[in-house]
Amino acid sequence: MRPGGVWRFVMHGPDGIDYQNKITFLEIVSPERLVYKHGEDKDCEPVNFETTVSFEEQDGNTLLNLRMLFPSAKARDYPVEKYGAVEGLGQTLNRLMEHLATTG
Repeated sequence: MRPGGVWRFVMHGPDGIDYQNKITFLEIVSPERLVYKHGEDKDCEPVNFETTVSFEEQDGNTLLNLRMLFPSAKARDYPVEKYGAVEGLGQTLNRLMEHLATTG
């Protein structure tokens, strides 16, 4: 990962459809912050937003803050309603916690 770097990946939906995704890294401040833009490519899903993930030490643990900024409420609601993004994000964060617990 580096600022300006791109990560393309395919999410395989439970509906059998493959969803093309593109992440462009904007800022990487190790180990404090990661900022990236999702979308903005015509061959990707029409979901565009900017995400800031920050990591903060707190009593020997790491506090993760995640902020997703959408261009409008309608743009925010689209992935929530079409893809179940709130549930999906919760599942992803739970998997991250499980993984970190095993790599301790």
